[in-house]
Amino acid sequence: MKGVVLPLAITLAVQALTSMAMIAPSVMAPVAAADLGVSAQHIGWFVALEYLFAMLSGLACGALIGRYGPVRVCQIAVSLAAAGMAVATGAVLPVVFAAAGLIGSGYGLVNPASSHILASAAPPRMMSLIFSIKQTGVPLGGALAGILVPPLVLSFGWRWGAVAVALLCLAVALAVQPARAADAATRRSGGSGSMAEFFAPLGMVFANPPVLELAIVSMIFGSAQLALIAYLVSYLNLELGYGLVAAGLIYSAAHAAGIVGRITWGAVADRWLSPRSMLGLLGVMMALSGMGVAAFSADWPLPAVILVSALFGASAVGWNGVYLAEVARRAPPGKVGAITGGTQFLTFIGALAAPPLFGFVVGLVGSYGKAYFVFCLLPALAGLRMLMSGRRA
Repeated sequence: MKGVVLPLAITLAVQALTSMAMIAPSVMAPVAAADLGVSAQHIGWFVALEYLFAMLSGLACGALIGRYGPVRVCQIAVSLAAAGMAVATGAVLPVVFAAAGLIGSGYGLVNPASSHILASAAPPRMMSLIFSIKQTGVPLGGALAGILVPPLVLSFGWRWGAVAVALLCLAVALAVQPARAADAATRRSGGSGSMAEFFAPLGMVFANPPVLELAIVSMIFGSAQLALIAYLVSYLNLELGYGLVAAGLIYSAAHAAGIVGRITWGAVADRWLSPRSMLGLLGVMMALSGMGVAAFSADWPLPAVILVSALFGASAVGWNGVYLAEVARRAPPGKVGAITGGTQFLTFIGALAAPPLFGFVVGLVGSYGKAYFVFCLLPALAGLRMLMSGRRA
């Protein structure tokens, strides 16, 4: 266990800061959108563009790991996120969308590089737990965004809030530098750079039916996760009348529950349930709690809103560690980073499609709550499918 502490600390810090950079624009949306002359629900297009670039950079990550080593790739990831947050301060939409490309490109590198590092360092009997602890960086980044960004926006404006997030990302990139010596053991030829090599990780996924099933389920779960991440603050603020700081704190509670959930689900998947059964239960849980979020009204007491949001966060934000560990278990030797990038491509299709589609549904039905109900139907079906798969296994 001792040998995994430093790799886990590095990957957790990188995951948290790149996640904070991905999520911060959604927290800023109610203020920044008005400043840019667009509706807050159009944040979905920004988030979709982030995930489009994340999909592409994830496919390239296997080759980057071979050329530079996984620790250097982690540094590149947080540096791209910092650059994107800095560029986001531009006053025109094309510049803001360029920022989405930079942030997303950094985010797409994190899971493949982290999985490559942790697959070698984690004891096999604890793999789900170790991967889940690393994945707490996602809700931790969301919680940091919910706690820190609204006060910064209200005190200094959303542009200075973006600058603050950029500086935090750069600080992590510098802090990771002493661990670069570990890259020497994994570096190899960077490959030919051909299109066939670029899409090879997808070929690995489609050639492995159990991994392909995991990837498809992750695409569905990812859509529910992005519905929570991209729109919960706007739902609470614009439709239910919560102040921006209060909405941010509820949002942070959902992500904090995701932190607890990821660790708990990872431990359960290592000790008592198969990973597939655990993922199935989480799919059902995110569907039921998401329907609870859909039922929110201004008459709900605050503790009930926090509780249901936390249950939604524990499931919709809490499934990734169990999933990534199961993918790593089924990866060919030496190909954990590449096959993780391939599965992530499909995961991010859900993340890419969900924000603009959710925004479209909001515009169509005139309610964030009804849109949440619609987005909870597929996770229920996927969860039941995984429960059946887990029982057969």
